[in-house]
Amino acid sequence: MKAAARLETIQFLRGVAVTAVVISHAMHELSALLAGHLRDFDEKLFPGDFGVDLFFVISGFIMVYVSRDVFAQPGAAVDFMRRRIVRIVPLYWIMTTAMIAVVVLLPDNVRTATNDPGQWLASYFFIPYERASDGLVRPVLGLGWSLQYEMLFYALFAVGLVTPRRVAIPLVTGLIFTVWFAGNHMTGTGAWVQFLKHPIVFEFTAGMFLGWAFVVGVRIPVTICVLLAIAGVGLLFAAPGFNDTVDLSRHMVYGIPALLIVAAFILFPEAGHVHVGRVSLEAGETSYATYLTHPFVLGGMSLVANRLGLPALVGPYIFSAVYVVIACLLCLTIGYQVHYRLDQPLTRRIAATLPSRTRPGAARTIPDAKQPTS
Repeated sequence: MKAAARLETIQFLRGVAVTAVVISHAMHELSALLAGHLRDFDEKLFPGDFGVDLFFVISGFIMVYVSRDVFAQPGAAVDFMRRRIVRIVPLYWIMTTAMIAVVVLLPDNVRTATNDPGQWLASYFFIPYERASDGLVRPVLGLGWSLQYEMLFYALFAVGLVTPRRVAIPLVTGLIFTVWFAGNHMTGTGAWVQFLKHPIVFEFTAGMFLGWAFVVGVRIPVTICVLLAIAGVGLLFAAPGFNDTVDLSRHMVYGIPALLIVAAFILFPEAGHVHVGRVSLEAGETSYATYLTHPFVLGGMSLVANRLGLPALVGPYIFSAVYVVIACLLCLTIGYQVHYRLDQPLTRRIAATLPSRTRPGAARTIPDAKQPTS
């Protein structure tokens, strides 16, 4: 079997997702920079947190799509997990180490990451950990919480790979529901309880069923797809500003718009033959590196802006607009450089050194999905 064809519409959506996350975090940085300069600044005016939910739906779709011909084949589950670990872990470990260095060397420049070796160790192994600074379940590199859910999904999906596709997707859905159900019936409020009880895991399920529909040939008219996209965007911007209450129901508030948007982009008749621009493709291709590196970029930008007094110097409104634009351009550019100069060469070298544990003609044909997370 040849490698799965790259769906350029999915690449485009990956670029949209990471850009949304960058804007969301840039707005968060602005809220601190504009304190005392601009009253009533709403950092959640733009629903950028939605980018993570979009990534999760895409992840469920991609896992089914790239594995579509290897369900129930010998070695498929092992090969799948090997590829996922090689793809996700190296750059994440590097960025986690970089964040620990910031915590140790520049403690006054971080607000939530803690000087806690227990948190650091848990971070490297994707173990949920309640940080002391605010009680949230976060690794030392805060955005790594999404990778913890990704790794959980990968483990459950690997179980499904040992069965035929018609069984696997309902099976993984059942496992996801079981995990969520267990989290909601565990006693206490510890890290594992908070982690397992969050319904955001159902966004992976939504993505899997979209992947199943796409693989079996379900297509819908372009007009309907346009309406789905409009409905998704409309629901997204009609959603309340992100807060703790919204977070507990984000699988509905953000997950439904994400489902509608992804469906609109992959279920129209010519979805497999659409070409998007080079910039959009690269933004999607390098989105994992952008996702992991952008907190450092934004932190550096904020440090410089604060030291130079730029909000007062140029005015809060002009500064805000310029800050967000530069943040997007700089974060995407650095993500591009890190992907091609560090992440891709490193993961290829690691993959080349690992022995394949699959049988000829079986799961070794699973292509590297290169699926980034948020």
